[in-house]
Amino acid sequence: MVMDMCNVESRRAARTLAAGVALALGRRAFPLLAFGIALLPLPAASQQKPPEKSGEIWPAAVQARYRLRYNGIEVGKVDLKLNTSGNTYSISGSGKVSVLFGSVVWAASSTVSGTIEDGEPLPANYAFDWRNNKKRGTIRISYLDHIAAQIAVRPPTRERRDTVPLRQGDKVALDPVSAIMMLTKADARPPCDRRVGIFDGKQRYDIVFTPKRLTRLPAPRGGGSEVAYVCRITYEPISGHRANADTKEYAANRDVELVLRRIPHSQMLIPYSLSVPTPWGTGTMVTERIDISSATAGKIALTD
Repeated sequence: MVMDMCNVESRRAARTLAAGVALALGRRAFPLLAFGIALLPLPAASQQKPPEKSGEIWPAAVQARYRLRYNGIEVGKVDLKLNTSGNTYSISGSGKVSVLFGSVVWAASSTVSGTIEDGEPLPANYAFDWRNNKKRGTIRISYLDHIAAQIAVRPPTRERRDTVPLRQGDKVALDPVSAIMMLTKADARPPCDRRVGIFDGKQRYDIVFTPKRLTRLPAPRGGGSEVAYVCRITYEPISGHRANADTKEYAANRDVELVLRRIPHSQMLIPYSLSVPTPWGTGTMVTERIDISSATAGKIALTD
């Protein structure tokens, strides 16, 4: 009996820790941050100029790997890949979190493809797959005329009394990964002045960037330090979410920070790290390596 109780408590502790790690690393309201925010460059605010062609807004290719840490301990990796060609784009990403010596594992992958029209991404198909130990789930979205026309969620979403109903207009929004292309779009706005609407197949919400401060990072390959932008990121629920204490607490978090650093030999910035504090501790996503192929900056490799 005592052994059974200990096993139950151990499993509860594992689930609690895993929930804290997943929340800190963006499993809930920030899935786009965990699988897409480490992708795309944008011009520095002081040098921003509208590009002449929509295909020049984003680099031709990006491959990135980020370390996931929880309270300073490495718990996983995120791998990302972006390709653009003419007026088309595709993005894929995968990530894994493992805690308690692998007894609790959360993994996910995401893909999206679409076209670029008038400098904006228009998704055609979006897919998200996740696994939490033995539990699995998928989300599939097909788009027609900017609308999430076909949606498949497995297992189906349970409607609860406190769920805020989705409206038809809420489905006119970007998927979580394509939204990153809008958040990092090359235009005349400062890097930390951004807002984009997202529909992830279950919820409709906005992600908002606002300025927080400047910081300094070690320059690549030594040579002193460089100035970096620190953006505050907030989550604003619109519909599809539960109107409960958890959602309110998450939306009230004003301490999520994204650090943007300059790409060497260019006037472009790229996400360097993400920090998400929660009641369980702080989750971070930090650069391990980023390889970029750009018409303006050539081939560039960034490492931590």
